[in-house]
Amino acid sequence: MLTCYRLTMEYVNYIAIGCCLVALVVSLIAGARVGKFIQASQSTDWETLANLTGDIAALKRTCQTLNNRLNGMNKATIPQEQILQQMLEHQNVEQIRRGG
Repeated sequence: MLTCYRLTMEYVNYIAIGCCLVALVVSLIAGARVGKFIQASQSTDWETLANLTGDIAALKRTCQTLNNRLNGMNKATIPQEQILQQMLEHQNVEQIRRGG
């Protein structure tokens, strides 16, 4: 029983060491990415940042407009038969007004 406990604890220790190594590697990768970002953004001035912000706002408005159009196409609040009936009634009224 004692050897089984030791064996289990040995596996737990190896798993913990493995997790620590994975966490270390992931943190080194994240640090490298942050370093690359800092180097790439050092030459960015406030005017460039303002232009990027304006471009992002324009893209957001375009996406919202497109989504609204697509949502409008998908939602038919009035059945098609009712629309056709109203169109026929409108044509009849127009013919009566013209005297025909």
